[in-house]
Amino acid sequence: MPYLIFAAIVAVVLFLFYRYLTADSRRTEAALAEDFPAEWRQILTGRVAFYGSLTPVEKGRFEKRVQVFLAQTLITGIQTDIDDTTRVLVAASAVIPVFGFPDWEYANLSEVLVVPDAWKEQQDPNKEVAPLAGTLLGSVRNFQTSHYMHLSKASLERGFQDSLDKQNVGIHEFAHLLDEADGVIDGVPATVFPAALRPEWEAVMAREIAAIRAGNSEINDYAGTNEAEFFAVVTEYFFEKPEKLQQHHPELYGQLLLAFRQNPKSRFQRWAVDPREWLKRLRSRRKFGRNDQCPCGSGKKYKDCHLEQHEAQAA
Repeated sequence: MPYLIFAAIVAVVLFLFYRYLTADSRRTEAALAEDFPAEWRQILTGRVAFYGSLTPVEKGRFEKRVQVFLAQTLITGIQTDIDDTTRVLVAASAVIPVFGFPDWEYANLSEVLVVPDAWKEQQDPNKEVAPLAGTLLGSVRNFQTSHYMHLSKASLERGFQDSLDKQNVGIHEFAHLLDEADGVIDGVPATVFPAALRPEWEAVMAREIAAIRAGNSEINDYAGTNEAEFFAVVTEYFFEKPEKLQQHHPELYGQLLLAFRQNPKSRFQRWAVDPREWLKRLRSRRKFGRNDQCPCGSGKKYKDCHLEQHEAQAA
């Protein structure tokens, strides 16, 4: 009898351990089996220009990646509510920089903590290496083998309100996570820059940082802080305004094309109306008449194209 009890206990422990090990895969399978919620699609359509630049097939892939991310990642509000808009924008921020890597997952991301707005952080004089201090919009922290991301909800939403300003805090912070996948945040993520690309990337990065620090660059000054911040800032630039990045920094643009395995410039420019401009028009105070041409550039009347969808979003 004691042997049977012991065997039963071992079996239960092994079963629970198996369930623990396969939890992510089961959540992923369950997410992929579900239809993408119409409400989430409306959020992506009305707020995420990158999503608007995709073909129907690519949109389907993007939606599945969003579903998997949200199935695997806990998003918690700190003194703020978390609604579908916040969750979908966090997921979009995560998917955009790794969309060129079909099997990529943020393996060590345990939780995204969303706070109402920017916060202050003071340097700890007792720490040998002091973190960045001042007003923060987002940050990535690690505890043992897990990582926690802090995001300002207001800044997250602002990042998607203007898709032409080269700034998106969500993309910025997920670029840091991508950078840290090789164990260190140093501006040279091994996943993105394989060994053959690293020497040229490091040379381009050094030249660009020197130009920023000398005041000879239109890249955000924050990119001159260090190599890690440079990578995160130019990642924002690459996905928000790639044509300007190519114009002003052709070498840098070429390196990022190879690294991310994506061409956002060609995606934006293949449509009659640039998705970034379309969203900008929709957010303006201009009202479109039912018989006006739809701002999406389809050539159809507004009432026969996006009117119903936009009314649903406004409801």
